[in-house]
Amino acid sequence: MRRNTLFALVLAAACGSPERKPDEPYPLTGRARSYDIEITEFDWDVAPGAVYRAVGYNGSIPGPIIEAEAGDRIVIRLKNNTSQPRSIHTHVVKFDVANDGAKLGIAPPGQTITIEWNAVFAGTFPYHDHAGATGESDGVAAGLFGALVVHAPDAPRSDVENVVVLSDMDMSRYKGLPEMPIGTFPATNGEYHGEHQYMHTLNGRAYHEWAPRFRAKVGDRVRWRILSIGSEFHTFHVHGHRWTLADGTITDNVTLGPGTYTTFDWVEDNPGEWMYHCHVPSHMEGGMMGTYEVSP
Repeated sequence: MRRNTLFALVLAAACGSPERKPDEPYPLTGRARSYDIEITEFDWDVAPGAVYRAVGYNGSIPGPIIEAEAGDRIVIRLKNNTSQPRSIHTHVVKFDVANDGAKLGIAPPGQTITIEWNAVFAGTFPYHDHAGATGESDGVAAGLFGALVVHAPDAPRSDVENVVVLSDMDMSRYKGLPEMPIGTFPATNGEYHGEHQYMHTLNGRAYHEWAPRFRAKVGDRVRWRILSIGSEFHTFHVHGHRWTLADGTITDNVTLGPGTYTTFDWVEDNPGEWMYHCHVPSHMEGGMMGTYEVSP
């Protein structure tokens, strides 16, 4: 990769200007970003024939991307159309305990509440339920999670932004799976589906034929925003590419535990159809594999 993928660029993409201290909040802009988010139960196609009994935000897994510029106030009208108390909780950005979504800031069944966050730190952070029957565990397993993207106004401009949420499914929530025994059949195009079939997903989808297909062209500055949510440790690996960590180490594979996240850039210079996936073999065989296509 070119030199502008080195440390200064990656740090700038994640936190803004390299001169800014990581714990220095951006000043409030006085601007509010408003979102209407509804929690419902619905069927979700993890892959063709793999139908999941989901609970999610705005009818999708993951929920909608919540975006703001650093310094904005995020105002969420959260409507709970399920039979259990639910909430929306996030990381890093500032809020008081009334907007935490754990003991306070919980939407009772059939009611709407307002949640407010001050997005004074830039980066990519998860949001998720924290009020289910077992805290966040059952809500996250059902599909109640998403990405909060806070753009740094002093970061380099990106041409392409890709958000990827790695998550783990609860096999007991499937209404149906393809008509073959789990763990015994090869997929199309020579892919091998392992014993963990449909357990591990990328943006709520499994395998090349259904996972998000990302695209860029040579010369684009591509920003990746990667989050992991659920119960497993995963990695994120892109074939044919590399980026630089905060300590200056060059890598093409990062490890993410539950509830962790990373943001990095590269300037694209390698055309082709590339695989991206979790490098835990059973997780890849269980669905965590997709395609990144780069045109000349």
